[in-house]
Amino acid sequence: MISLRELHEKNNATMGTFNGRTVPAFYHSPEVEYKAVRENILMVDYSSMSVVSVMGDDAWALVNYLASADVSIIRDEQAMYSLVLNQDGTIAGDISVLCTDEGYYLLSENLSAFELIDRLKQILENAADLDIEETPVIQDMEPHGWGAIQLEGPYAWEVLAGIYGFDIIGLPYHEYMSTDDGLMVLRCGKHGEFAYQLIGGQAALCKVWEQLLENGEPFDLKTGGLNYQNTLRVENPCWEPALFSGYSRNPVELQMQWAIQYDKDDFVGKSAAESLSCAGAGRKLVGIVPVAVCEGIAADDPVRAEGRDVGVIVKSVYSPACQSLIALALIDSEYAYSDIPGFEIATQGGAVAAMTRNVPFFYNFSMLVNPTEHSYIDASKPKSAL
Repeated sequence: MISLRELHEKNNATMGTFNGRTVPAFYHSPEVEYKAVRENILMVDYSSMSVVSVMGDDAWALVNYLASADVSIIRDEQAMYSLVLNQDGTIAGDISVLCTDEGYYLLSENLSAFELIDRLKQILENAADLDIEETPVIQDMEPHGWGAIQLEGPYAWEVLAGIYGFDIIGLPYHEYMSTDDGLMVLRCGKHGEFAYQLIGGQAALCKVWEQLLENGEPFDLKTGGLNYQNTLRVENPCWEPALFSGYSRNPVELQMQWAIQYDKDDFVGKSAAESLSCAGAGRKLVGIVPVAVCEGIAADDPVRAEGRDVGVIVKSVYSPACQSLIALALIDSEYAYSDIPGFEIATQGGAVAAMTRNVPFFYNFSMLVNPTEHSYIDASKPKSAL
C-alpha cells in the first residue's frame, strides 16, 4: 500500500518535522501557497496531527477531565475545541474532541499521541474519584495506518462537494460526517477560511488526494506544506507553541480564556486557572503594526510608550493581505487595547512609530463566500459577495 509520505517524496515535496512526525513543509514558494489558502484552496498532509481514540462507557468522564471545555454538550458527529492545561493552569496544548456513539477521538497538532495518552493514564490513576468503573480503551491511531489531509481556502467546500456530495456544503462548523470510503470529514479551521480535515486510513487518503488533485485543477488548488501556517498564525492568532511558548503559556495573558469553561466540574488545572484569572494579567497579547517606514520588526524588539518600555514583540511577519508588516506583542495591560496610536517599536533599524490593532488583522475572503450562492467554476454564479 502506498502512503501519503511516498506520494510526497515522489512529487519532490520538501519534508519537515511537525509534532514529531515527518510531513511536507512546503511544495511551492510561500507566496504560491499563501495565495492558494487565502484565495482558492490549499491541500496539505495533516498527518502530523495526533489522533487518539478513547472508547467505552466511561470515556466521557475521562475526556471531560482532560479538557478545559465542557465536552458534555457535544453529541455524535459533533466536535469541540479545547485547551489542555497543566496543573499550574498554563497551556500544555490544544485539542479537538470528536464525539462518536462509542466514545471520542482526540486530535492535536501540538501534543503527541504519547503525551495525550500519558495524560489520560495519569488521570486514570484516580479513576474512582471520577466514577470511572470501566477503563476506556485508549489507542494511538497512527499504528493503525491513520493519517489526515486538510483542505483550506474560500472554495474548499466546492471541490470536496464534487467528491462527497452536497452534504459537505451544509456541514456546520465543528461537525463531521462519515464517508463511504471510511473517512471522517470534519469542518474545522483556525485561520478564518473554510477548512476541512479528512481523517482515516492511508489507503483511502492516498486515493482521495489524487482525486482532489485532479478535481482541483479548475479551482486552482495547490498542494502545500505546514510552513504556510507561519504567516497565517500571526494574521489569525491561535494557540501555537512555536510562537508563544518562549514568552507565555498563561491563558489570561494570551487572551484564550474563552476556551476554558470555568463553571464545569473539575478538570486538570482548573483551580490554578481560576487563580490566574482572578489575579488578572500584567500584560496581554495584542496586534501591533508600524505606521511609518519600517525595514523590519524582530521578536524581542521592545515596545515603548510614554518614554518607557511597555512590552515586547513576540512575532512579526509580512502580511500579503494587509500589504504591511504586522506583529503580535505582549504589552502591559494598561496599554493593551486595540487601535491605540502613540507606540514605538525599537527595531534594529531604529525607533518606528506604531499602533495597536485588533486581531485577526483583516476580514477573511471566506466571509464573503456563501456556498449556496457563489461558485469558483460555475460562470452563472458570482464568485463572492464582491
